[in-house]
Amino acid sequence: MGYDDYRHAAVSAETQAAPNERNLLIVPIEKRAEAGPILSAFPGYPVLYVSKLGAVPEAVRSEILRRNHPNLWLLGGTDAISEWVAYSLSTLTNGAVYRFIRER
Repeated sequence: MGYDDYRHAAVSAETQAAPNERNLLIVPIEKRAEAGPILSAFPGYPVLYVSKLGAVPEAVRSEILRRNHPNLWLLGGTDAISEWVAYSLSTLTNGAVYRFIRER
């Protein structure tokens, strides 16, 4: 997936299916293919994609702000979503920010 595809796909189709959900799942675009089985632990949660190290896409920022302080569930540790990106996301909400780290 190229940068332009990522930028346009930052907000998943599931997001439109649950327009008032107060929990959002944040998935690193680099781990998108691996995330499928884990997404079942979050049924009905809209999925937003970010880059591990890059700036938060405008579509993601807008969706978080539109939902008026949702809880954010970050999929993976700092190797998946950097602390800088996590901090940037946390400034967009007064809701809780969690990391979901799957043990191996």
